[in-house]
Amino acid sequence: MRKRLAATAVGVVAALTMACGQRPASIQVTPTRVKIYGIERPMRLAARVLDQRGQPLAQAPPINWSSSKADVVEVDASGRLLSKKEGKAAVTATVDRLSTQVAVEVLDVKGVEVSPLAARLVGPAGSALPLQAVVRNSRDQAIAIPVTWSSSDERVATVSPDGVVTSVGAGRATVVAKVGDLQTGAEVNVDTRLVSKLVLLPATALVHVGDSQHYQISVYGPDGREIEGASARFASSDPSVASVDPAGVASGKKSGVATIRAQVGNLTAEATVIVN
Repeated sequence: MRKRLAATAVGVVAALTMACGQRPASIQVTPTRVKIYGIERPMRLAARVLDQRGQPLAQAPPINWSSSKADVVEVDASGRLLSKKEGKAAVTATVDRLSTQVAVEVLDVKGVEVSPLAARLVGPAGSALPLQAVVRNSRDQAIAIPVTWSSSDERVATVSPDGVVTSVGAGRATVVAKVGDLQTGAEVNVDTRLVSKLVLLPATALVHVGDSQHYQISVYGPDGREIEGASARFASSDPSVASVDPAGVASGKKSGVATIRAQVGNLTAEATVIVN
């Protein structure tokens, strides 16, 4: 009789322990922090209800979702987020008296523009060419959000965190600028031929403040033949007087004189821009 009572007591304790173990003890939501790049863009949260041992419940009660700022980000009954405008909000998952929050930040990003979209990097291995990335919002305004650069083939070309492409070997590579899940790629063709001569035209240009001048670069190999389509690395001696973009377009900023330099491989050519 005592053995039966003892066995019954052990069974009751085990049943109670199992029952307690299957009670909701916590909610696990992933990811724990969210950044959504763009308006009207979706993202889904995954949630699990755990017991006291940290194991998922076999039959978990439904999770209730809510957003502290539905005008920033909406959340539906399945945990699917939808960004509405730039800002920050807290999304809460609730089961009975348990709850957990996820910090959500919405950034108004429409896309990434890369210039130039195609480049021919001519010169010995180690030659460099900067690419420019501009991030724009839904109003087509440029915004100060850093991009992440990568190369599809680092045996052909590498790219620095600030977008400077450096040749490694002949071939083609796609260099990508990425923000969140938005990205744009530039096709880079690496030509490791030596460069013997550069010509930058016009040699002297006169522009007004607010006007621009497009400089043309001609590149020649040791055989005297022109290397068509070669890209140059442009720079201005005084960007406050005249700036120059990756395509060789110089823009007058204020009265003065500046030198526009173009580099291809190990050679540099110069021209003068006068702004008045």
